[in-house]
Amino acid sequence: MNDTYGDPFIPEQVDNTIVKLQELRWHRAPIAIFTKAGPDATVLDKLRRVADMSQIVVYYSLTALDEGDISFDDRVVMIRELRQIFPNTLVFTRPIIRGLNDDPKTLQRFVEVAAEHTGLLVLGGLHDPYKKKKIQKPVEELLIEYCDAAGVKCFHKTSCAGAYIHGTECWVHDLAAPRNQDAVSAMGYEFDVIDEGIVLQQGTTGDINFLRMLCRSNVYIENLKSNYNLLTVPAGDRKLEATSSWFAWSENIETCLDCSYCIIKQIEYLKKMRVQIGVHPTRLPSVVAQRGRRIDLSQFRKTKLQANSDESRHLYEHVRVAKPCFTHRYATPE
Repeated sequence: MNDTYGDPFIPEQVDNTIVKLQELRWHRAPIAIFTKAGPDATVLDKLRRVADMSQIVVYYSLTALDEGDISFDDRVVMIRELRQIFPNTLVFTRPIIRGLNDDPKTLQRFVEVAAEHTGLLVLGGLHDPYKKKKIQKPVEELLIEYCDAAGVKCFHKTSCAGAYIHGTECWVHDLAAPRNQDAVSAMGYEFDVIDEGIVLQQGTTGDINFLRMLCRSNVYIENLKSNYNLLTVPAGDRKLEATSSWFAWSENIETCLDCSYCIIKQIEYLKKMRVQIGVHPTRLPSVVAQRGRRIDLSQFRKTKLQANSDESRHLYEHVRVAKPCFTHRYATPE
């Protein structure tokens, strides 16, 4: 939800976020909101309009880097305020950057905030040139150790945390034989089915992400055309995206906290300009049905594909960093 350039909980974007949330009021699946906005009484008052929506999971990016000149203490205030509105608010350590916020003292501060205010934490690294989020293994192990000692439930992926909170299977890890094949066809994909998954002749990282969630199975692409999260369904000029954990519905705006590590500014179809990404999930079939043209990936020049010369088919593990699922590591919440 509004996770491109901008922030769903800054004054410039909160109204649009609320409109989207109200349209998703009867949506059954978890709804992820990622924010690092500072406390704002007017924003918080507006958010109380949708406080009854139990599907909302808020991931608050806590980095100790003071992005947007918002102090660590003010961010903790915002986490506390958000948790009063949205009980499913988590600390998200995104990103951990080597030499800046990966020291034991800072990591301990993150866990202390989680222990006091949320009880849950998600680990998040920094994107490499191939858009893989990486975190140094000793740092990752230390964070998990601190969380275990403090009684904080931690997760490698936001999808795992969302699945745990809502008591569902993890839609990116609990994989089996492909399901929802009729929906894949309705989306305009041409595919084959093998015992262990879905096979596309060509596609993008976004296609892998999206179909992995939709089919709850492995997705293989013979010819990987782009490492962007864009989907290749026939939706005309409309841009559809799926991250490794979520289908995106966002309004890219010109205002944000302008973080130095921002990956959005490196993506040529986003940057700092107004762009609509995605649609209400229920509108996906109609959007595809109304448009017959697929997105022209050749117009995007900056996508980086990592060579996998020994692989004839591309899997999720080739385009993103695979992490273990912690959804089943803890007792189901009451």
